[in-house]
Amino acid sequence: MSDTAALLDRFLTAWNGQDLAGVTDCLAEDVVLCGSDGSTVRGRVAVAAVFADQLGGDPDLVIEPIAVRGERGFGYFSYPVAEDGSTLRGVDVYTVRDGLIVAKDVISKIA
Repeated sequence: MSDTAALLDRFLTAWNGQDLAGVTDCLAEDVVLCGSDGSTVRGRVAVAAVFADQLGGDPDLVIEPIAVRGERGFGYFSYPVAEDGSTLRGVDVYTVRDGLIVAKDVISKIA
């Protein structure tokens, strides 16, 4: 398993276990989070605060790793189907440097 794959596995295990400390340990001090809503959050403390709000939000949400290429990783996510029949699906794109996540870009759509 590559270093990037091992880091993302650790991150996703912490995320799926709602372990904020474990998630935060995987982030670089200068991490940048780009949300699917166009927002940008910079810095480990600020990104961890966003993640803290998201971790307990939907226990049915699970993010799964789907591919790793060099220092970039991709994770698929999907929310349960809503009452109107729609669901939010997407891909998280992670960039890793020096063994930590330096960027997470969220790309999503409602289907």
